[in-house]
Amino acid sequence: MTDIDKTAFFSAVLKTIASTRNHGTDRDEHTKGVVEPAARIRAVEEEIGERQLTSGQTGEVLDLLETTFRAKRTPDEEREYYLQYIEKVSGVSRASLGVSAW
Repeated sequence: MTDIDKTAFFSAVLKTIASTRNHGTDRDEHTKGVVEPAARIRAVEEEIGERQLTSGQTGEVLDLLETTFRAKRTPDEEREYYLQYIEKVSGVSRASLGVSAW
């Protein structure tokens, strides 16, 4: 996973979380499903420091992103748009993670 731009990856994921509209109405769900996962993503970024991003760490971050999509009730088309954006800017691809869809 050395061809991944980890700075662009984290930036794109966090930008996606900030940019997606929240269609949910429950405050507790928003905290657990958006605020806490975003904080964990920032923590992973700090933990990695200057090291290379592993596929496990990438998978964890993308799972957390998916959690935010569910909590915000993000439509499938919008999810796909942002996932393609993340792939394009960072080099992280579904194929490199061995999955067909996130």
